Parts: sequence; structure tokens; C-alpha cells
Amino acid sequence: MVVTLPELVRQLSVLPPERVAEVYDFVLFLKTRPAAAVDESDAWSDEDRRDATRASQHYAEAMFAAQKEDDD
Repeated sequence: MVVTLPELVRQLSVLPPERVAEVYDFVLFLKTRPAAAVDESDAWSDEDRRDATRASQHYAEAMFAAQKEDDD
């Protein structure tokens, strides 16, 4: 979900001051946490291979179905 800054401000503007303070505290907390690590490795895990195979099969089935509809 992507939230724009204007939407966030709009939502904050209707909160009571004590809730805004909670949100502010949470933002400060989030700033102290390290960002999620990004795996920049180009090695494929078994799960990556299964996901790629499954996606390829799904794509091929969709293409064959579309071709069959065109042929009919």
C-alpha cells in the first residue's frame, strides 16, 4: 500500500492530539530501526527456482489458452 504525504497529513489532522503524539513517537521508533536488508545476491535458492518454474508454467498455460481461443 502506498500512502501519499497529503493523505497521511489528512488522516493525522482528524486525530486527537494524544493520538498524534503516539504516531510521532512511533515514527521516531521506526527511525531507530535498521531498514530491512536487501539480498543483492544473484544466487537462486530452491524456493526461487520453484517460484520461477511455477510462474513460467502459469504464463505458458495462459498463452496456450489465449492461442487456442484465437484459433477457435
